[in-house]
Amino acid sequence: MNKNFNWRRLICMLGFLIIIEGLLMLVAASVDFFYAEKNIFTSGFDFNLLLQINKNNGFVALIESGAITIFFGVIFYLIGFRSSKQLGLREGYSIVSLVWIFFSIFGMLPFLFSGAVDNVTDAFFESMSGFTTTGSSFFVNVECFPHSLLLWRSLTEWLGGMGIVVLSLAILPFLGVSMQLFTAESTGVTYDKLAPRIKDTARRLWGMYAVLTLILAALLYFEGMGIFDAVNHALTTIASGGYSTKDASLAHWNSQLIHYTIILFMFLTGINYTLMYFALVQHKFSKLFKDEEFKTFFWVIIVFTIIILVVNSLTIREIHSIYDFEQNFRESLFQTVSVLSTTGFYVSDYKIWSPFVLILLVLLMCSGACAGSTTGGMKMIRVVIMFKNCRYELRRLLHPNAILPIRINNKTLQNSVTANVYAFMTLFVVLFIAGFLALLMAQMPVKEAFITSISCISNSCSTIIGGTYSTAAPAAKWIMSALMLVGRLEIFTVVLLFSKELWKK
Repeated sequence: MNKNFNWRRLICMLGFLIIIEGLLMLVAASVDFFYAEKNIFTSGFDFNLLLQINKNNGFVALIESGAITIFFGVIFYLIGFRSSKQLGLREGYSIVSLVWIFFSIFGMLPFLFSGAVDNVTDAFFESMSGFTTTGSSFFVNVECFPHSLLLWRSLTEWLGGMGIVVLSLAILPFLGVSMQLFTAESTGVTYDKLAPRIKDTARRLWGMYAVLTLILAALLYFEGMGIFDAVNHALTTIASGGYSTKDASLAHWNSQLIHYTIILFMFLTGINYTLMYFALVQHKFSKLFKDEEFKTFFWVIIVFTIIILVVNSLTIREIHSIYDFEQNFRESLFQTVSVLSTTGFYVSDYKIWSPFVLILLVLLMCSGACAGSTTGGMKMIRVVIMFKNCRYELRRLLHPNAILPIRINNKTLQNSVTANVYAFMTLFVVLFIAGFLALLMAQMPVKEAFITSISCISNSCSTIIGGTYSTAAPAAKWIMSALMLVGRLEIFTVVLLFSKELWKK
């Protein structure tokens, strides 16, 4: 490795972020005090109470995990505390990749210590799925799990949603983090600055992220959810993650109001957060409605909802004698927004949906929502650029001497941007195929392997195939974990780490 690589600053950054993770474990542990059969708030403090709240309900498991995580975090932080604050591209890409791996390693400890799983493979898979906001799970009967463990699962998605590194930029400016790290965390995604300094931009993004979470939690509570369920679903909805406290996901609540509220906030999570900040905070709605990516995102939802509504209407009428238009519309809209935003919640049974509709949902899953949002997938802006370039190429064949530049929001794109988009698309397809073949080698059925590979690299819970991954082979879970990581880091971040050019002096 190049001698100028600032490895001590890298370890220091990792240490600080790991400390945050450990503190959140302690926060999750505290919820068991409220839901224990007997708690300190109704009976007074009793040391024996701590013994009654045992590992099986998650409290001790999270306390132990939090202590271990904080201990290692402090050691890492002290190792690089007095190191140079200068960070380059190499350090930026390395930190961004390593932080998701380290977070997943420490994040799996509560699952192991609580006895929820008995092996590292399942625990790491669940942790990685949470932090990458994929939302795939091997857990069954989650309603039997302790409240603290369910809250920890939700917190992993919420922390990974806006971006762990963006959080560090927002609350720890004295570490001297440069723009290189912010750029590496959002490779392939364009963020407009909301403030002159990058740390202020990060604070505003995370501030809006937190406020939206609080608003949604309050709305769900007043609409009939219990406070615990409302908080958890707010955390995972805003993160576009999809973990639920119920086995039936949002279908558990037969409430039109709850379903439409979740639809609205899944839609909001799919919007570029910078544009949403301008619209909601600065009341500059023109920026939002003039944006080509947002308009495409909006119309894709409308068109696909109508198509799915019509097809499902014909299918359901053949199965059921009673037809409810509002319910069919709500389910069609819900699943369109859920899959496009890569959240993965569901309110209906996919088994009665036609294969045609399922293929449409897979296409939406690949596309994803807007760049600069918490969602996964290719991102809508890349799809827009790809189709515009295809259209212009056809016109160039007819008019070879014509100059037809690609424009987005009335701005001409440089050729390098178009090349970047096609490179990303190529890598996306190559990694999907590689993942598909690897999962087949791991003895996963063809249909399941196909959709699983797409869902993992798109960071979308593959509820289309139904069930969980509890029966998947250990090798398949490691392959899926790798795909989730690559997809969450927009592919380039991980691929660049294996480039010789990055490590040259």
